[in-house]
Amino acid sequence: MKEILVPETHEAYAINPAYAHISVEESIPESVLAFRAFLVRLYDVLYTKGDVYDNSTKVAHEYENRTTLSVYYPFLHHVSTLLMNMGYHGIPVENAQSLACGNTIFNGKLSVTKNLECLRFLADCGICIDGIDMNDKKQNLSGVRTITIAYPDNPAMLTGLKVMAIAEKDHGTLVNQNVFLRCDYRALKKNETDVISIVQDTIKPLSANVQNFILELHQRYLNKGLTCVVEIKGFHIYVKYCYKRKDLWGINASLNNGYHINVKTTKMHEYTDTIKKFPPVLQELIAKGYGCGRKREIGECDGGCRGLPISLDDSVLDIRDGIVTWFDQELSCLQKKKH
Repeated sequence: MKEILVPETHEAYAINPAYAHISVEESIPESVLAFRAFLVRLYDVLYTKGDVYDNSTKVAHEYENRTTLSVYYPFLHHVSTLLMNMGYHGIPVENAQSLACGNTIFNGKLSVTKNLECLRFLADCGICIDGIDMNDKKQNLSGVRTITIAYPDNPAMLTGLKVMAIAEKDHGTLVNQNVFLRCDYRALKKNETDVISIVQDTIKPLSANVQNFILELHQRYLNKGLTCVVEIKGFHIYVKYCYKRKDLWGINASLNNGYHINVKTTKMHEYTDTIKKFPPVLQELIAKGYGCGRKREIGECDGGCRGLPISLDDSVLDIRDGIVTWFDQELSCLQKKKH
């Protein structure tokens, strides 16, 4: 989870007026950084204690890029929902040093025991919760009137919590999801973030040489007329490069499957002589083909519906020239078809 946090920024950025009522605009970026630091702390506690809480028996399919927390990690899902409700419904009091919440923060579909378990976990993460007995499993949560939420280690976090909760609940989109748990401050910006910045943020965990290669590919194919589209769904980031409406290649960053280049070429039969000169690893990948494994007579899912995957580790640097030649040839064939 820490890997999919959007890298922090200390650069000043203008805030969308939709969030202007929450706090003084100049203080929002700092409060979001405080919330991000809190999420790092939460994920560390989750890492050390999570097995005690999260005992889901469902395991994501090995080729599934999207991760649905409610299915695979229900405890984290319940904690994040409670935390988000605190931010969304909480009213700043005591000069924004705490949030006053009602019983709307609780998940009515969960038992009292589960709701209290989530509260105790958040207390382990440094949040002070006053106005409720977190050990009374027989209490009626709907009868709770006021709960005060504080974070003594850095009260500014509460403003960041509120801002990011509103960003998720009121302004989330189908192609930019989970801004809350990723602490995607870019959703708060008045001006749209340049796609190159999103690409740079996405590939930051990779080695410097691999990052440079990806950025070279990015610029090369923008110069050749491809469009770059970013989709973030279920903690899966897909940066795709399209010729008209056709996906040619993309960058996948997935909690389940890590980082890889995703290729969806369809004209390989038009340049078979060129393919014979590719590095063996690329020749083998192309020969395997892609598409539904069942339809390709493999008889089972092999992840083929995603395209042809190339792992984004340092080994990709050994075949970089072959990759560029491959993409250039494919694009040339697509362009010929249109003329």
